[in-house]
Amino acid sequence: MTSASFHSDAWYRVEHLVPRLQPQARIHRQRYRGSAWYVMHDPASGRLHRFTPAAYLVIGLMDGQRNIDQIWKLALDRLGDDAPSQDEIVGLLSQLHGADLLQSDVAPDLEDLLKRERKQRRQIWVKNLQSPMSLRLPLWDPDAFLTRTVPALRWAFTPLGAVLWLALVLPALVLAGVHWSELTGNMADRVLALDNLLLLLVVFPAVKAVHELAHGWAVKAGGGEVHEMGLMLLVLAPIPYVDASASTAFRSKLARAVVGAAGMLAELVLAALAMFAWLALEPGLARSIAFNVMLVAGVSTLVFNANPLLRYDGYYILCDLAELPNLGQRATKYWGWLVQRHAFGARDAEEPQESPSEKRWMVFYGVASWLYRMFVLLVIALFVAEQFFFVGVLLALWAVASGLVWPLAKNLKFVATAPVLQRRRGRAVGVTAAGAVLLALLLGAVPVPLTTLTEGVVWVPEQAQLRARADGFVTRRLAEPGAIVKAGEPLLELDDPELWAQQAAQRARVERLQAQLASELVDNRALASATAEALEQEQGALVRLEERIDNLVVEAGVGGRLVLPRATDLDGRFVKKGEALGFVLDGALRTVQVVVTQQDIDLVRSRLVQVQVRVADRLESAIDARIVREVPGGSDRLPSRALALDGGGRIAVDPSDKEGTRTLARHFQFELELPGSVTDLQLGTRVHVRFEHQSEPVAQQVWRRVRQLFLSRFNV
Repeated sequence: MTSASFHSDAWYRVEHLVPRLQPQARIHRQRYRGSAWYVMHDPASGRLHRFTPAAYLVIGLMDGQRNIDQIWKLALDRLGDDAPSQDEIVGLLSQLHGADLLQSDVAPDLEDLLKRERKQRRQIWVKNLQSPMSLRLPLWDPDAFLTRTVPALRWAFTPLGAVLWLALVLPALVLAGVHWSELTGNMADRVLALDNLLLLLVVFPAVKAVHELAHGWAVKAGGGEVHEMGLMLLVLAPIPYVDASASTAFRSKLARAVVGAAGMLAELVLAALAMFAWLALEPGLARSIAFNVMLVAGVSTLVFNANPLLRYDGYYILCDLAELPNLGQRATKYWGWLVQRHAFGARDAEEPQESPSEKRWMVFYGVASWLYRMFVLLVIALFVAEQFFFVGVLLALWAVASGLVWPLAKNLKFVATAPVLQRRRGRAVGVTAAGAVLLALLLGAVPVPLTTLTEGVVWVPEQAQLRARADGFVTRRLAEPGAIVKAGEPLLELDDPELWAQQAAQRARVERLQAQLASELVDNRALASATAEALEQEQGALVRLEERIDNLVVEAGVGGRLVLPRATDLDGRFVKKGEALGFVLDGALRTVQVVVTQQDIDLVRSRLVQVQVRVADRLESAIDARIVREVPGGSDRLPSRALALDGGGRIAVDPSDKEGTRTLARHFQFELELPGSVTDLQLGTRVHVRFEHQSEPVAQQVWRRVRQLFLSRFNV
């Protein structure tokens, strides 16, 4: 413990106090990175406090016989240069007093006790307001239940339990890999179906109840107590939780990590059992429940529980194994000190006592955790908004307020009022204002590169593609695949019996009107004019029918080698107008069909600077390309299944579409031409396309995306 000032102006207020620690307080010794620390646990409140050895010595001298001045002098004798200053003693007393861990010879101030109780309740509400996705409602003290049931489960926290866990989970993981395509096929349609959502409402809380009870049993197995269990409103969904903070007092870091991991390990056991059940059961309700158990245990574990960037299980496991207790709070404090010292010039600001390696942890974790937390909050808010627009918007605003506005307001208040900045107030205010102006300029005025990334496939030019010009049945192939054909040469014949019948009927009507007109020209010229007009209309209809019949012949648009990918399947098959039947290759392939989403189409059309592509089998080189054609209008069909999610692409398709090319949202297609130096491209090879646009400020780019999001997803 160190301080810039060894004596305190407030010492006279506390030096005659005779304190004593509350009898219910328990102190546990731990080691972090080779140094001894002491954790004080208050079973009554469940709160824990971490102290240095110097603070522990001072606390140990509080026996109700010595006053504060005597205690400090004894600490000076025993610790020498490492003794705490008077200000640090005052701070320690304040901390213990605020935690209701001190008894004193001075009668307690009831008003002060009530004030502190109100402050604690207010802090709980403020914490809930700052965490809009995880409001906590305590309901039950599970300690007695856990005490009765833990003897039957104590074996699970032994090496035997670890071996049995591996014997159960590892085979299930192997089976999941074997059946991965079956498990993940048509995932979105299966999960978001109404009946499956109702199952999830039942399965999710049940799985999480086992998760939280596992935490509780792990605490009891380690000798701790669990006095709080309730519901946490995670994204407005009620999820069980337990307060397992008593494990913080465990001496072994492995024991603390086991408590943090117990919930996830229990979920993986459930998932393994569900995997075996899913394989054994026939399709039905029970099999659907098993699938949802695997889904809940897998997704929630990966996205939330196991991720150390969120304050869930993974965070506490990281803190224990890396011996970095309170990593999040310490990272925030260290970043605050960096700003005070280097930006505001507060040389007398107390530097957090961290080792060089710990400082690197603080710098990285402070930034990474905030970015990931904001990302998760906004993604969840958007997901909710798709179903409940008003609630989702409120959640998004709440997330922005808790992650940006609230911290910003606290920091501005600190700059304006913090005593540590008293001598550097002008510089602090100036640096803050300059930083705000600089950030505004960087976001709103400085152009940054703007690109659109998408995918395409190596394809053939439009004029080389063979498409049916009318509906009909394929009756004859006039050229075989691989043959060299000329432009305009007939390749396939289609048949539509209805067209022939319509043609015969239309010819009969024309012939009847011709005979009628010839008779009226002789006998009744007054009616001949009307008949001639009707004859002209019927002859036009006949011409159009004959054009449709002519379209039953598919001709080559260019000369080259004929390619019919499914030639034998074409015979006798009914095809629709516009359907691709094959193509004619007239040289090396240098055409790319690329798809662009509706959100990016305006940028590609109006602000394009350059196009570059990278072919999947030669990603090391970027190839310049140019747009030669845009397919008119939007489309809901992909040129190839390789661009769909199932084919390794990025675009979601309609699960009910047998061909797997019908998209859920309309897109636009462009035809790119590669330079003549590009050779040996294979038809259907995936390419990655980069459209470079005119640069613009970040704020303008963000505003465009937000506006498009509201217009496309929320229909506003």
